[in-house]
Amino acid sequence: MTKDMKISKPWARFGHCLKPVSFLSPVVMLGVALSLAGCSAFEPEYSECPSITAALGGEQTFAKGQNLGQIASIRFNGTYGQCVQKSGYTDTDITVHLLMERDMRTGANIEAVDVHLTAAIIDSDDQVTTRKVITEEVFFSSGLDRSFPTFDFNLDVPDGHRVLLGLGRAAQ
Repeated sequence: MTKDMKISKPWARFGHCLKPVSFLSPVVMLGVALSLAGCSAFEPEYSECPSITAALGGEQTFAKGQNLGQIASIRFNGTYGQCVQKSGYTDTDITVHLLMERDMRTGANIEAVDVHLTAAIIDSDDQVTTRKVITEEVFFSSGLDRSFPTFDFNLDVPDGHRVLLGLGRAAQ
């Protein structure tokens, strides 16, 4: 004859272990809740970005490499903006992805290329109010005919203005 043993309080045998935890549990939960609430207080409130477009004719350029003298074709491969509205302007973080291609018939070694990107802030009358030229040295890895460099920069765009991007240096 077997007797079914049923424990009415299965956690009772662990009671001596759970008592300190049960006291700390609300304290820990309160600490975690305050920590998470504090994190959101430091996160900015993101807003809609001003218009960011490529200039007609400025979406592609060519540059000569510094090591092998190879000609690199450079074009836009996507842009991303993250913006925070401020008083009278928008704080705009812009990431520009590029695609660079080269002809490796003259060699497949590492090639360095200076890439120039011009960002202009345009007002409502289509006049340039600010121009910023970003120049970076980017590389083709040995044996690869493509490279995918990324440009990250920040602009303060006044309300009612837009951003115009172009590859190369703008004429002054």
